[in-house]
Amino acid sequence: MYLRPPSASEEARINDWIKVRQSGIRYYLSLGDQRIVDKNFIIRPKAEFEVGRMTLGGLLALGYIVVVSYKRASTTVNNGKVSMSFETIDVLGETFMVMRGTNRKTVRTEALRMGINGPWITKSYLEMILQRKGVPRLSTPPLVSNTTVAGSQETVIAAPKPIRVTPNLVTGIDDLPQPWTRSPTKSKMEPVAAEWHFISSDSSQPDNSVLDPSSFRDSIRLASMPDSFDLDRGLLLAVQAIQALLENKGVPVIVGIGGPSGSGKTSLAHKMANIIGCEVVSLESYYKQVKDFKYDDFSALDLSLLSKNIDDIRNGQRTKVPIFDLESGARSGFKELEVSEDCGVIIFEGVYALHPDIRISLDLWIAVVGGVHSHLISRVQRDKSRVGCFISQNEIMMTVFPMFQQLIEPHLVHAHLKIRNDFDPVLSPESSLFVLKSNKKVAYQDIVAILDSAKFCSSVQKFIDIYIRLPGIPSNGQLSDSDCIRVRICEGRFALLIREPIKEGNFIIQPKVDFDISISTVAGLLNLGYQAVAYIEASAFIYQDGKILIEVDHLQDVPGPYIQIKGANKDAVAAAGSMLKLDGSYTTKSYLEIILERLPAIERTSGGIHSQQSARLLEIVEFIQSQGCSSASDSSSSRVVSPIEGVIEEMQSKIRRLERWLAINTVLWTFLMSALVGYSLYQRKRQ
Repeated sequence: MYLRPPSASEEARINDWIKVRQSGIRYYLSLGDQRIVDKNFIIRPKAEFEVGRMTLGGLLALGYIVVVSYKRASTTVNNGKVSMSFETIDVLGETFMVMRGTNRKTVRTEALRMGINGPWITKSYLEMILQRKGVPRLSTPPLVSNTTVAGSQETVIAAPKPIRVTPNLVTGIDDLPQPWTRSPTKSKMEPVAAEWHFISSDSSQPDNSVLDPSSFRDSIRLASMPDSFDLDRGLLLAVQAIQALLENKGVPVIVGIGGPSGSGKTSLAHKMANIIGCEVVSLESYYKQVKDFKYDDFSALDLSLLSKNIDDIRNGQRTKVPIFDLESGARSGFKELEVSEDCGVIIFEGVYALHPDIRISLDLWIAVVGGVHSHLISRVQRDKSRVGCFISQNEIMMTVFPMFQQLIEPHLVHAHLKIRNDFDPVLSPESSLFVLKSNKKVAYQDIVAILDSAKFCSSVQKFIDIYIRLPGIPSNGQLSDSDCIRVRICEGRFALLIREPIKEGNFIIQPKVDFDISISTVAGLLNLGYQAVAYIEASAFIYQDGKILIEVDHLQDVPGPYIQIKGANKDAVAAAGSMLKLDGSYTTKSYLEIILERLPAIERTSGGIHSQQSARLLEIVEFIQSQGCSSASDSSSSRVVSPIEGVIEEMQSKIRRLERWLAINTVLWTFLMSALVGYSLYQRKRQ
């Protein structure tokens, strides 16, 4: 059923109605008939939450009116890729076939495979009911009494007072306060409706003059939205902007999504790509070469190749996009890319996507802030307050994110669409992985047997986890994950975990994505007083089929491997664990807890590190600090190569020599101990 507010302005729309869906004994609430129509597709956000029955009664008691209600009976078949439903609407007296999926290309392919070519209906059930039954819309004035009005007397109809007031919008981009990029928070009240407009790209034209798109196809551009939006509404507005550009400027539409590391650029780009059916290209592919983990160095981007690729796409030609190998830090090849006329859209995402040298060639500029970027700032402030020290947000920004402050933040305020990512990937069930962990041995054949052979793939990764924390944080004398920030070094990248996963029974709930950060960010945390307190080195053998991921981890100094079963579907993960006969052997302990439990107290240093690992950890920390300092000093675009690189190479060579000496030393000690034991047994036998 759809509920109309007790009073509404003439500007109010169907989207301001409240939709209540009852399924069995459960009630679900959403805002209006939010959707986007693109050709034959209806795109709907997953913005529905469960409420109690008392909520519906409360809305009716507040004066909300039931405008439309209908019953839907459906039969659904799901093949894992798409779902097909046959839905009967009682008010319409008809049955409709509906295909649903999260990937646009997959839905289209499955429809063609089953021989279903339409005709497709893009109207919602609400629209069809409103058209057939003549239910008044919000903009329809109240009915006039049938009483005859004598003479020239007029009936005065009092306009209802709006229940929502349009906020005072910022009049210009320059008027936006910079704190929007520092600590994005939801505005107290967002506009009732946001619409895209076009303005002249010629500075001689006034900014508020709306032009005829057919006459000025090559001389118009989008007018920037003056307000910022949350992630869900920003996604809808981004798709609507692309639709407007396709209709008014034609193909191709080239989109750029920029923002700090960990803000959610990649997630937003792929959500848009699933809706639109386009390709996503990461600007990281255009690094010519990356040395010493400097993935935020603007001068390392191959701007000439990027410009050529964009020109080829603009001219409707095939182009070769580079492929960058993260592990080696160098370009490994090229792949062909062509933007089809059927889609006509391509998305470039990266930290520097809105840099003036890049955004001038793009049609739509989207800035995303927040995410782990903001969570890290809050975490540092929380840790500092726990040790009795106050630190300002600006001081954290200057130390931890120097590249963002100098080369990224100044360009975000020029975006057409500004998005605040208040999304918490750890607490959100939509983006969580369910994990079961066990130290029970499982044969390789058993793992392969439970995975889909058609989609099976495997890989090997080596990673190092470094745990850092502020000295003086109150604790019970033991090191815990909650007091630490984990930095993972894997395949030449740094990933951050600032909040420990949630534990629920045998399950560990953790975010799907890793948040990549720059080495300068890690160095900044160390400069703020964080100290490395633990070190874990491991290798992982990964097997997956798209639904289930099984990871076999071999930890250094731990005799047996640990197996982790990961997946977005909790039941599927539990079933895989049962098939591998792991029930009863699960643990929710982190690897840090497992490592610390195995260490005798006498072999720990004051920070809780194994004495044999202290030297290795110290070398890594010194290396990070040296690279972070050089990264901060190299933030200028006209950077000159520093002689520090020779020192870095010497340090790396020294580390390799130490590793070789450690291996030789281990072999010699093993040989010596074997000889001593053998000699002792020989003497005992003689006696």
